[in-house]
Amino acid sequence: MLLEMDNLGRIRMLMRPTSILVIFLSSLCLATADKPNAADITFFEEKIRPVLAEKCFKCHSGRAQKLRGDLKLDSRAAILKGGEEGPSVTVGKPNESLLIKAIRHEIPDLEMPPKEKLSAAVIKDFEQWVSRGAVFPEGAKKVDVAWWDRVDAKKLLPKGKSIAEVVDHYVDAKLAVDKVKPVSQADDHEFIRRATLDLAGRIPTVHEVEAFVADKAKDKRAKLVDRLMASDSFLRHQAIEFNWLLMDKQDSKMANYLTTALKEGRSWDKIFREVILPNQADEKQRDAAGFIKERVKDTDVLTVEVSVKFFGVNVSCARCHDHPEVPSWKQDHYYGMKSFFNRTFDNGDFFGEREYGQVSFTTTKGESKKAKLMFLSGSELKEPEAKEPDKKAKDAEKKRNEQFKKDKKPLPAPKFSRRAQLVEAGLKSGDDGFFARAIVNRIWHQMFGHGLVMPLDQMHGANSPSHPELLQWLARDLVEHDYDLRHLIRGLAQSKAYARASRWGDSQRPSPSYFAVALPRVLTPHQYGASLAIAVQDLGDFAKQNPEEQAKRLAGWEKHGHGWANQFERPRELFQISIDEALYLSNNDRVRRELLAESGKLIGNLLKLEDRRERIAAAWLAILSRPPAKDELNAADDYLTARADRLPEAWKQIVWSLLTSAEMRFNH
Repeated sequence: MLLEMDNLGRIRMLMRPTSILVIFLSSLCLATADKPNAADITFFEEKIRPVLAEKCFKCHSGRAQKLRGDLKLDSRAAILKGGEEGPSVTVGKPNESLLIKAIRHEIPDLEMPPKEKLSAAVIKDFEQWVSRGAVFPEGAKKVDVAWWDRVDAKKLLPKGKSIAEVVDHYVDAKLAVDKVKPVSQADDHEFIRRATLDLAGRIPTVHEVEAFVADKAKDKRAKLVDRLMASDSFLRHQAIEFNWLLMDKQDSKMANYLTTALKEGRSWDKIFREVILPNQADEKQRDAAGFIKERVKDTDVLTVEVSVKFFGVNVSCARCHDHPEVPSWKQDHYYGMKSFFNRTFDNGDFFGEREYGQVSFTTTKGESKKAKLMFLSGSELKEPEAKEPDKKAKDAEKKRNEQFKKDKKPLPAPKFSRRAQLVEAGLKSGDDGFFARAIVNRIWHQMFGHGLVMPLDQMHGANSPSHPELLQWLARDLVEHDYDLRHLIRGLAQSKAYARASRWGDSQRPSPSYFAVALPRVLTPHQYGASLAIAVQDLGDFAKQNPEEQAKRLAGWEKHGHGWANQFERPRELFQISIDEALYLSNNDRVRRELLAESGKLIGNLLKLEDRRERIAAAWLAILSRPPAKDELNAADDYLTARADRLPEAWKQIVWSLLTSAEMRFNH
């Protein structure tokens, strides 16, 4: 073990990490006290509700012609109440739940469904659902008019105002109405660390911290934001984050595309167009094809992923039934969206799109219906009639496709592309609100740790934002600035709301949706890896080097740090640091070799300093981007005094403790 459990434990107790972790966990509780968390809602909508609708509601719901066993399964209250045999679910205990026993076919004459057993994977999903609390989103008042239609565009703040000014106007207005007093602004050490992590994907160097703190200019925070956004680190960080958004992983081809696209300043609408409708014969766009290529074999997955990632809407609920809370969302919307992709097919190294093909579905009344090409807004798109070809034509088409596959060439685009129609529909004036609001909400969530709309994939008309006018203004502003995400990010980072301190005090913290206090956020794997690599460097003459050389060295350190990313989990709802991560950081020899080495590293530099307290201050500044508090300084001093005969090893313990602390692991 790298950690000695004695006075070093006192150092960690005195550091800020404990309070940061408490703040983070309490914030999560506040965020989920009134409604289920985003992950559980998504799990239910994708894994549970479709099965209930398809297999159970015919006999066990309000729409059943004959209710079996006096049991309804169409609401959480009904499930907990149960039927003739008693409660269907014991929350948190799947093995004690009658519903789970029934779908396992463990009880004779109570098998559900009676004529077929659900797959092992589906049964496992239900077990997990019960274990996670049997979340069943319901009870919201049905809204006939979407929240965005209730916002009076004429009463929004005028165009031309700065984003920062508008953010602070609307956020402060809600605080005033609800009599919530926000905390003061973060100090310089906290602000530069937060901004550098958010904009450059790493902690600041000691040189950057010292220069920023010493700067007396009133506009130094705005200048810091501009400097970070002009750096190569910003491009690398954004490419990584958008890769996660689009691919749910770090895909090398998508990384190439995004790096080039962001470097060239391509707008979000153009990236959307090139991802959904890539020219696969063009090397510059070919790598963008990975988004569809990865999902093309499952049209339902492709439909949901496009809707979620680009429009902020999880349409999976409407696959089996009309949305229970949003009257304007019907099965027609789901299958209308699916129709944009039903003609797209895999063809070797590429994918193609046919000129024909129709989606049909079964309504909740059991009727067969042909889907119309329909966008989320309900707008139906006209298209030329596409007759199904005869067998001879299909055989010829198949032969042609096989030849293109053999030659490793992309198929020519159809004369009428349904995917092209989706791009046009999504960006059409009047319907572009879905597209603009979704990316605004995601960027806001990335910068603040909590979206204006939560969950991020439930941006439907019945789920009103915490600040409706603000979201509408930001979406309108983004469209007017040609979907320039840099413009949006810069504006958010320069707001007072973004710059608030993260400590609340002894009273209960307000809901995260007030943005009255900064919300601690777990670092992403790449942020943490890059920060570890930079924290332990012996910067030497870094401050004396020219900007080009500094940028080159930073790029090398970040790349090395990104190599650590696979050891850490991507943060998610209710995220907790894994045992695997703790064990890795405690026991893996790579940690000692690369993070705790003396030669050319932080520890070696610390040992060269003559004054012990100067060493302690230098360690805190390098790793936590701030000076130590008085009690931290005294505790570290006592620890080192007790180990005067083995100082190098003692310093390794202190540096390791700081590197693996909650304060280091969070952005706050």
